[in-house]
Formats: sequence, structure tokens, C-alpha cells
Amino acid sequence: MSTKRYRPHKERVSNIPSGQLSQKRNAFRDSTTGEIRAKDGWQLSADKVRQGLPLRALDDLAQQLNVERAALAHVLGTSVRTLQRKTEESERLGPAASDRLARITRILNLAAHVFGEPAKASIWLTSISRALDGEVPLYMLDTDIGTERVQQELRQIEYGMPF
Repeated sequence: MSTKRYRPHKERVSNIPSGQLSQKRNAFRDSTTGEIRAKDGWQLSADKVRQGLPLRALDDLAQQLNVERAALAHVLGTSVRTLQRKTEESERLGPAASDRLARITRILNLAAHVFGEPAKASIWLTSISRALDGEVPLYMLDTDIGTERVQQELRQIEYGMPF
């Protein structure tokens, strides 16, 4: 019997040293979990998603992905005007929009793991993919099925084989 222990994907270390800021982004790789977090420290949890994430999380993610707020609003299923109103009133995102934002963050973390750095992950997520029938992976994250397809494609890239 082998004494080798199974290590889940979360324990793999990427090429980015812990705590190092990504290129001109407000993000860093957490030294304990290896996940990308905003510079100001917000972290995702089920309770925070249910309560609604702060709009700062949306802005941080838009900056990480180098996309306009309107592009993320489309994926979140909300209007730009609603986001503007919530900003003026210092409100939080609703639970559904927060869940989608958490989904995008999770896929961004997976892509950063697969490609080795957040900048490459951002480029891949915002570019047309032939493997995804000419769609932009980011825009597929508005549905669970689209998210599964993007996640499957990332796993195929990671392991170099189709599922």
C-alpha cells in the first residue's frame, strides 16, 4: 500500500508567490488558501453572499478582469443604473447578483491556478474561445450550465485532455 497522500487542487501552489501583488491590480494571492483576494481583504463566504457583497467587490473584480462595470453588470443580471443607484445609497448587491459575482471570482481563481497568474487568467476569461464555440468565457458565467462548461474547459487545459 502506498503512503502517498491525495492532495486536492486547492493545495497546489502556483507560480505567484504568496502575498505578491498582481501586475497593477488590487489583488494578491492568499498565503493560506492560495486564492485571489482583493487588496482590502474582502473574502467570500456563504453568509456574505446571502447578505449581499459590497459594491467594492464588483469594482475590484472589474479591475482585475480589466473590463467595464457594465460588462459585469450584464453577467450579474442587473442594470448599470441599478448599480449606480446602489453606489449612491451605499447599498450592497442582492443575493442573486452576489452569488454570480462569487461564481465569477471562483472561476477567476481556477483560471489563475491553471494559467499560473491572474493577468493570463483575465485575458483568457475576456477573449473569444474556439473551444467554447466562439463565446467569451466571462459572458457564459451568467448561467450555471455556462459556468460548468467554462470550468470543464479549464480542467481540460489544466490536464491536457478532453473529458
